Amino acid sequence: MSAARSARSPETAERLAALDPEAEARRQRVRARETGARILVHGRPGYPAALLEIPEPPPVLYVRGDLEDRDRIAVAVVGSRRASSRGRLAAEEMARDLAARGVTVVSGLAMGVDAWAHKGALAGGGRTVAVLGCGLDVPYPRYHAELRERIAGRGALVSEFPMGAPPLPMNFPRRNRIISGLCLGTLVIEAAARSGSLITARHALEQGRDVYAVPGGIDSDLSRGTNALIQQGAKLVQCVEDVIEEFPYEVRRYLAVRRGRAAAPAADRVEGRILGLVGSRPVHIDELTRQARLPAATVSSVLFRLELKGALRQLPGKRFLRA
Repeated sequence: MSAARSARSPETAERLAALDPEAEARRQRVRARETGARILVHGRPGYPAALLEIPEPPPVLYVRGDLEDRDRIAVAVVGSRRASSRGRLAAEEMARDLAARGVTVVSGLAMGVDAWAHKGALAGGGRTVAVLGCGLDVPYPRYHAELRERIAGRGALVSEFPMGAPPLPMNFPRRNRIISGLCLGTLVIEAAARSGSLITARHALEQGRDVYAVPGGIDSDLSRGTNALIQQGAKLVQCVEDVIEEFPYEVRRYLAVRRGRAAAPAADRVEGRILGLVGSRPVHIDELTRQARLPAATVSSVLFRLELKGALRQLPGKRFLRA
């Protein structure tokens, strides 16, 4: 092998980095900046507070996108890479409903349950965080390139592995402690008896976090792990409310208030829409329902609220006019 080729080999680069750690740190900062990523250091501002509470927190995190304070209210949704259609649907629906309620969804961007959890969170209009088992600049898995970009735009891509680190098999069990560590609890959807998702669940228990599981048929290999978790005390989950009711009271109250505020503008828009159909001449409720193109029960409820506010006046025969 020529001297030039030897100097370019990965082994030589690693030896040089070991001899000059400051040079390697500079190289990492440059590569992170080129990728649009930031480096967060344990104990410094911006480092996720949730990870300060776990054993073996990563000393350094590479982050592309944004980690926000509201991401402390998060649930990990993990499961089989070989998920069935039932498992993919459950992951998407659970993640979508969690995100719609203001809960950040964390997963690992793998095939199967992970990918559908990220997609569901995005569909729910919420935030999602993907914890990778390689460097942020490594395009793995390649078939999730578009999903990676969407996650970075509506959440964050996170890794403890340096830029350029390949997706080695040993990396994924290790990164699972970060997935669970960022969250209040971990929801497992389809897992075989020996599954990486069970490693994430074990980390969650060691970190003092909740574990939830979606049950499956006793004849399904993909349900053996989840059913075993339930036998061992994991919360059996059939809908998103089963997860949220396990949150601390302060978190549940915050989510309820946030949801109410989010619903208020939509309610105001409906009220304005119906009020705009009522003038100085009386109009029947059936005509308002037809013009508003809304369910009769909705129109009736909105008319009652507008009447209480003094915006409308009801005449005999369910006719309304502006007050």
